[in-house]
Amino acid sequence: MFLFRTFLTSVILAVLDAALASAQTAPFDFNLFVTSNGNVVKIPNGQSISINADVGTKGSLTITATYTGTTQATISTQPQSWLLGSTQFAVTVPASETFPLVLTPSQSLTLTVTFAPTNAGGANANLTIPYAEPLSGGTLNSDIVLPFVGTSPNYTLTYALAPANNFVALASGGTIQFNPTQINTTAQATLAILNSGTGTGGITGISIAQSSVFQLTGVPLASPTVPYSLDPGKSLSIGVQYTPTVVQNTPDTGVITINFIDGTSDTVNLSGNGASSTYKYTYLSNGMPVNVSPNNTITLPSVTVAASGTTPNTSSVILTVTNSGNANGTINSINAVPNPPFSLVGVPATPPILKPGDKESFTITYTPTKVGTQTGQLVVGGDVFILSAQGLGPQLSFSYITPAGTIINIGTPAAVDFPPITISQSEKINFTITNSGTTTATVSLINTTAPFSLTPPPTLPLTLDPGKSSQFGITFTPTTGSTVTQVLQIDNTQVQLIGSGSTPPTLPSYTISGPSGTVSPVTQAGVSLTLAKSYPVELTGVLTLTTSGKFGTDPAAQFSTGSSAGNRTVDFTIPANSTSADFVGQGPQILLQTGTVAETITLTPSFMTTGGVDITPASPTTLQFTIPSSAPALTNVQPSSESSSGFTLLVTGYSPTRDLKSLSVTFIPASGFSLATSQFPFDLSQSAGLWFASTSSQSFGGQFEISIPFNLSGSAPSGKTLLQTIASVSATVSNSVGTSSSLQATLP
Repeated sequence: MFLFRTFLTSVILAVLDAALASAQTAPFDFNLFVTSNGNVVKIPNGQSISINADVGTKGSLTITATYTGTTQATISTQPQSWLLGSTQFAVTVPASETFPLVLTPSQSLTLTVTFAPTNAGGANANLTIPYAEPLSGGTLNSDIVLPFVGTSPNYTLTYALAPANNFVALASGGTIQFNPTQINTTAQATLAILNSGTGTGGITGISIAQSSVFQLTGVPLASPTVPYSLDPGKSLSIGVQYTPTVVQNTPDTGVITINFIDGTSDTVNLSGNGASSTYKYTYLSNGMPVNVSPNNTITLPSVTVAASGTTPNTSSVILTVTNSGNANGTINSINAVPNPPFSLVGVPATPPILKPGDKESFTITYTPTKVGTQTGQLVVGGDVFILSAQGLGPQLSFSYITPAGTIINIGTPAAVDFPPITISQSEKINFTITNSGTTTATVSLINTTAPFSLTPPPTLPLTLDPGKSSQFGITFTPTTGSTVTQVLQIDNTQVQLIGSGSTPPTLPSYTISGPSGTVSPVTQAGVSLTLAKSYPVELTGVLTLTTSGKFGTDPAAQFSTGSSAGNRTVDFTIPANSTSADFVGQGPQILLQTGTVAETITLTPSFMTTGGVDITPASPTTLQFTIPSSAPALTNVQPSSESSSGFTLLVTGYSPTRDLKSLSVTFIPASGFSLATSQFPFDLSQSAGLWFASTSSQSFGGQFEISIPFNLSGSAPSGKTLLQTIASVSATVSNSVGTSSSLQATLP
């Protein structure tokens, strides 16, 4: 509330200035930028910064501190004292900089921090740059503080030979020695490169010297310009294959070279020998031995697919390998894929060496993962066999018929695509479930969620014999113009339902009812909104109050309750197939108060479907009315602080034009008394102008409060005080438009 005293204005201003000075705060007045590898990033004070460098090299980055204050910042300490922590860090500044260094607004200090690691264990340091700024009444001392973390990679090599896959440490220049390998078969090894350091490493290339018997697999793309990144604790595994083609006295050799981003490299030697032998394969089927040759099929017994949550069912055969040749043979690898459903039991931990006539046996198992025939591959050394088995049980497949009559079989991932549909309308497709398995299927759960529905829902449980089908409808009723995805749940199977709504119907015309034309200040009126005809889907909306005028605005011009912005917006809903807006659940009408400032008030609605589609017209219909410029209005005249020789008069009211010209106070004498002077004029122009121009007055609109002290002088009759000679007092206030009505108050 506005309060001014004609005789104490300068004292009040002095107190306010002192309060403002004591409330000053000093923010951190630097912008900090980090430049590394050509990239510039702004960081807050105290942000931890990482520098990564290989041991024996240097990594660096540039810090630019730009002064953003309005005075100046003085850095008195020398750069040698800024950095505390590991001596692997160093800080330098340009030789042109001298200290103490004074930075004025927009001037910068540039420094370089270097990390030269001597080991891969990591390091830490803190950069602290004290500075001082002059402030009103003193000096602000503060610091630029940046913690640094230094990291370095470290590379460790290991390898493992299949099938044992036991990893062994390998120094640079060491050798991967393959076991004797049957010619024209492939032995497998894995070479692992581990970053055991604290920083990210980089590999710029992995190559093998030209060789016809050694090959690398799984080598990532890497080059000096685009290295392969290797984070701390992470490893890269590459495959090494050895495929001998002849038996010879000298071993086959090769060399792998691994180049790192710091310019160093590791080498790994390769060595292996070829061997020759002939193998015969036999397995038992129904108790009878069956001979099988490479590239032919091994058929395992059929087995029922186990229900979810139960113990899996398994079938198996035992395969026997006999060395029927005249030389020792080594089987370097025995693998079955995919696993599941096929797996091996009893495979030797180390590659078996078979002398002529020796045998090696292991078990092939089949655990079905689905109904139907499943195939795989068995690799024994260089020989390949086809694995085949059948899973028994029900098997559900799905299809649907489009509105155009096309039958679409659903694959993986399972999905049904509806054609675009206008919001508020519906589209139906017929969905079919077919049991393509070997036993009866029972479906216990079929459901979905809005905006999709089952029409009608199928009767459950649904029983389907092998080869039989069942059909039901799925209806899509969109509420939004975007793509919607929901799930059709069929027992443990999920089918994606995908649909999209097109543009909803045009919003009907509407009427906003409420105040119009010229409206008095400090009044309330009801506002309602009605569509010309019903809309097919539920709508949500916001009614927004905006103001315009040359006197500013009064925040008291607002809805009685609202959503945000000082109650200048209010939410409403219009239920589907109805016309009247319901404001924040209160009903069809919301109250609006006009405030105390002369201005134009405009009410503008926006509309949206509950699905999020904005259907507000490009030029929405609005409701507009005006609070006119008018003379002030007094709301109270109140004496206070009475004494025998004086009192203070409080006058409150509002001026729609946010200005005041004068105040006129009239004393009415008590019965039997007369006053030498009964009228007292006061010029309010200057004091009122200061008040209405201040930021503090904005929240009060046109409201004001005037405090006028009166000291009485003269002589009073015996037994009476000067105050008792006055019966009442009245006041009027004027502004640039006119003068208020008089308001009177009785003195006690």
